[in-house]
Amino acid sequence: MAFITAYWGLDSIIVLTALMITAYLYMTRKFKYWKKRGITEIFPPTPFLGNFTECLLQRKAPGYFLKELYEQAKGLPYVGFYIFDKPFLLIRDRELVKNILVKDFNNFPDRYVKADPDDRLGGNNLLFLQNPVWKVVRMKLTPFFSSGKLRKMFELMLQCGNNLDAYLKSLKSEGKC
Repeated sequence: MAFITAYWGLDSIIVLTALMITAYLYMTRKFKYWKKRGITEIFPPTPFLGNFTECLLQRKAPGYFLKELYEQAKGLPYVGFYIFDKPFLLIRDRELVKNILVKDFNNFPDRYVKADPDDRLGGNNLLFLQNPVWKVVRMKLTPFFSSGKLRKMFELMLQCGNNLDAYLKSLKSEGKC
């Protein structure tokens, strides 16, 4: 005897259908996030994958996807999109970006991307650090990026860039690259 009906096959179909509907509803439950907040969505999200389908199938690089989204949103200060079921906001307005990065940076302390803490180079990169380590490293690095020190560094960086350019040209002329 089966669980729901007298046939195992029919029970299996009912259970699988219920599981598929539950999975669909679970994965699409957040796709109204931007609409509820009155934020425009350029591309409709795909169930389970969001707007990132082309990138996940490796048909398009994430940078090209974001560039296309940016260009499609002309005239809008920001646009919403999804990666899987997680909502993301692409901000186009320069003043809004400036406010977020300068004035409101205390409200955005953590990054979405995390680095491997055992990686000697990437693990302590300021872009990948989480709070409270990020604040400590930022306080230590801030004095090195004053306008006066950046002006002095510019000449050094220009010289290093010229040296690298000359080296690469010599490799090309020797046929090594």
